[in-house]
Amino acid sequence: AVVSTQSTGTNESTYSTEQMAEKLKRIGFDVTPEKIVSPVTVMKKLLKEEGHHPYFLVHERVAEEFGVSSDTPTAVVVGDAEDGFTYQAMDEAFRHLVNGDKKFYCLGKSKFYKAEEGLKLDVGCFIAGLEYSSQCKAECIGKPSRMYFELAASILGVPTGQCVMIGDDVESDVGGAMNAGIQGILVRTGKFRKKDETHPTVKPTLIVDDFSCAVDAILAAKK
Repeated sequence: AVVSTQSTGTNESTYSTEQMAEKLKRIGFDVTPEKIVSPVTVMKKLLKEEGHHPYFLVHERVAEEFGVSSDTPTAVVVGDAEDGFTYQAMDEAFRHLVNGDKKFYCLGKSKFYKAEEGLKLDVGCFIAGLEYSSQCKAECIGKPSRMYFELAASILGVPTGQCVMIGDDVESDVGGAMNAGIQGILVRTGKFRKKDETHPTVKPTLIVDDFSCAVDAILAAKK
């Protein structure tokens, strides 16, 4: 999460902003939906500004927030659809991309994530497959895109130098944030692996045991 004192940014693309607000409230964060910045909120803003009529391949929980896919799309938007990544859905996205000059957006390129049952494939491999087959390069709106972090900070109204990224992905979370001038705290939870502490190119601002320790470190630094 990209954290400010009043707002939060997340790379979650399988929950709507309303659902994210409810999840945050359950763990003690009083954040309203309009104060949440995610790839979904940034993508909606960008699509409106550019006047696109998109085809969406996204999770069913966020499909309603985006709206109905266009029959004659000018852009293709792919997020973490999880079980929605069927052959039929992927093939339809491919056909839209390969037939005509359409913008290709993705809501993230992470390689894998940690679930209760262990590590699972993330959206990155599906994006790579579509890029390979359609020969269309996706513009990443989520992590680790520098643009995403900068847009998130802008929407939050906080300079990047005053934001902190807390995450368990040394490359997408911490590396992406630090590339945008945001401090990156790596937590030893979730998908974290011991070798992440000595990553060859990403040197986190701080490495802590968990999210609580990260918050304590941020609060201590403000004193």
